[in-house]
Amino acid sequence: MLILILIGLNFIYDATLYKKDLYEKCEQVVEIRKKQDSTDIFYFAESSNFNTRESDSIQYMISEMTGMFFPSLKLTSINKPATHAGIYKVWLKNISLKRKKPKAIVVTLNMRSFDAAWIHSNLETQLQESMVLTQPYPNLVNRFLLSLQAFDNKTEEQRTKEMLDDWETVKLVFPFDFKYKTVRDWDVSYGQYGWDMPDSPEKNKILLTCHYIKAYAFNLNENNPRVKDFDEIAEWCNKNNINLYLNLLAENIEYADSLVGKELVFLMRQNRDYLIKRYNKNNCVVVDNLELINGSEFTDQTWTTEHYGYKGRMIIAKNLANSLKNQFSKEYIKAY
Repeated sequence: MLILILIGLNFIYDATLYKKDLYEKCEQVVEIRKKQDSTDIFYFAESSNFNTRESDSIQYMISEMTGMFFPSLKLTSINKPATHAGIYKVWLKNISLKRKKPKAIVVTLNMRSFDAAWIHSNLETQLQESMVLTQPYPNLVNRFLLSLQAFDNKTEEQRTKEMLDDWETVKLVFPFDFKYKTVRDWDVSYGQYGWDMPDSPEKNKILLTCHYIKAYAFNLNENNPRVKDFDEIAEWCNKNNINLYLNLLAENIEYADSLVGKELVFLMRQNRDYLIKRYNKNNCVVVDNLELINGSEFTDQTWTTEHYGYKGRMIIAKNLANSLKNQFSKEYIKAY
């Protein structure tokens, strides 16, 4: 009797409040379900896809520019700021392959998403909350779990402590002698000279240098949670025979070199090579944009982001289109 009551309550919830709750918590999944029947290629991204400058003469997203090369294909972008592979893998699993299987999936591969600051970001609680209603349980059960906050619901203090612990304890590995053993050691070597300075261009330069160290000073390996997430994404696409394109975003190598030096650039390139070696196989292609964009084309000149002016977005879109062309040669046109 109780089971019948629960089934009835779940039916009522599905028919009344579920769609509203899902849209409020995870509109991206609603968009996937709504658009998948007309979609040939999905493009999953964070803000790198849609961020533009007010002064840009071309305001198109990277995904829109990519779509220009394939006018006969429907390319649908699903975007949410600060998302990462742990979220993308959930989006993937909400594609109903019984309805229509996409011909390809493009997933943004953001190098900073592997760093401690992003892994332990204060935004993570909100991101994890947004995924609860998409779990493979009856929708009423998921709503109950949401009300209990049954997800990764750490406090900001806990996440900050985990981030600082990583910076202080995780050893940096180089194939040559380097005096700094951790991110904290490296960061303090610059930061100790800048924090007490009055506001000045020199102080701003020191602080930006420290941002670059904290964003890119790490060695990728299989223990990184984002690597595990991308492993799941690649496995899902391979299992379901869907071509996967990991769109490795451009980073400001020019500023990393001039502000910090060759050691940081070495780590960035080493991590790029690791990702290519790990994922560039089977039905997966890593599209390497890491060093394609000049420093001046990055919108944020005082922070580490993957936001580009229109020229930068055009470069990434064209490079991605050149990779997609191998699969969609008949649909390809030279857009620019």
